[in-house]
Amino acid sequence: MNAQVVFLDFGGTLARQTNSREEAIAASLAEMGRPVAIADAARAVAAARERFAGRSPSGLPYARRQEHFIRLYELVARELGFDSDARRVGEHLWETQRDSYALYPEAPAALDELRSRGARLGIISNWDKLDLADVCRDLGIAGCFDVILPSAEAEADKPDPRIFRRALQLAGAKAEAAAHIGDSYGADVQGARGVGMVGILVQREGDTAFDCPTVGGLDEVADLLARL
Repeated sequence: MNAQVVFLDFGGTLARQTNSREEAIAASLAEMGRPVAIADAARAVAAARERFAGRSPSGLPYARRQEHFIRLYELVARELGFDSDARRVGEHLWETQRDSYALYPEAPAALDELRSRGARLGIISNWDKLDLADVCRDLGIAGCFDVILPSAEAEADKPDPRIFRRALQLAGAKAEAAAHIGDSYGADVQGARGVGMVGILVQREGDTAFDCPTVGGLDEVADLLARL
């Protein structure tokens, strides 16, 4: 396949998360002078999610997506006993809690190899904030990509075809000349196929057979594309 543009998912594909949501919340609260045990944060998050069951921010405009999470974090704050200013605590958690990521070891060389073979690169990620480019910059890879598109900006989440079409538009590419690589068969592979792109699954663990091209790591992508 002569892929003009290769898109990649972020979490689980380019980078792995190195902290839990509960750890991030506990760290954010500590910054606010409200230290809590990680186990208590986990309990509060589980209770808040149970009360929020059936609600999803998928496909929401950014302002409504943000409000969804502030209200969720407000419930977390109430579960932790911060009733008097739960809204302020919820806003603080939305603004300051951060997930931490580390690149998969093969990722930098794999990106360089794809670029050396003439492909332009992009990221399509289900990401609830607008800071994905900043996260990539902190990891030293932002300069590799022509397009970094979080779902919060696209106002659509994979596998919704709108986020893939928006990424293609930003890249100035046609679907038949583009591939998307990710670790979710449903979100990444089927989503890409839905708009006519090639979908490639990163399968680092397990041996389940899928009806799509599969790689064990990003270092296998360039050669696979050359064989398609």
